[in-house]
Amino acid sequence: MNDPIRPTDDGARKQAARLLAQARHGVLGVQGDGPPRLSRVALLPDGADLLMLVSDLSRHTRALATDPRCALLIGEPGPGDPLAAARLSLELRAEAADKAAHRAAWIAWHPQAALYYDFTDFRLLRLKVQGGFLVGGFGRAFALSRADLENPRPTA
Repeated sequence: MNDPIRPTDDGARKQAARLLAQARHGVLGVQGDGPPRLSRVALLPDGADLLMLVSDLSRHTRALATDPRCALLIGEPGPGDPLAAARLSLELRAEAADKAAHRAAWIAWHPQAALYYDFTDFRLLRLKVQGGFLVGGFGRAFALSRADLENPRPTA
């Protein structure tokens, strides 16, 4: 059987970087101390990483405290076949981020968050990208490293 994963090229890197830079929401997968769980979360792109505002009351925040490894799916389907739409699945590690330092950027990206950003049960996490998998459209699949997402343009 032929490997359906194509060699990663500059087009795939640029498409993945574009999806990452435009991400406002995604589906977060966590393990924690129970069964795997999925949650829709708000995001803020920050270089090759993403920031996520979470409440200490949420199950996914508690799961990340137990096991900081997580996965995230970004990319919204447009009209037509949703399985043909570009999407990026990321392997991540959650760590604390400076909530005060990112307040203005977060609220500019998510204006409605001005109502709750400063609540004491909310904190900001950095989702450090370890690698990922891009489905760039029908029959276009690529494995990506962190370096692929940090450097989406050719250096030559």
